[in-house]
Amino acid sequence: MLHTVKHSPFGRHDLAQALYHMQDQDRLLLWQDAVIAVTVPAWQARLQTLADSGRLYVMQEDLQARGLKHGLGETITTEGLVELVVKLGSPQAW
Repeated sequence: MLHTVKHSPFGRHDLAQALYHMQDQDRLLLWQDAVIAVTVPAWQARLQTLADSGRLYVMQEDLQARGLKHGLGETITTEGLVELVVKLGSPQAW
């Protein structure tokens, strides 16, 4: 399953909830304001395992729109997101 998180981890608990509910085969996509998490050391530590196993994706356009540099995970474009949804099915949105 693909889990998608779009809200900043500083304003909502969606990212923490998604991480709690993820299974070993699940993948996580951070987009919109959630991309901030890959640049914050406290969140980087929590996301490192997903990144190391190739299960963390970050929207490139959202990083660029916020002037952020790539921190962890694989950056993908909207086209890459569509490919993930085709491959994994409807995502669980947080």
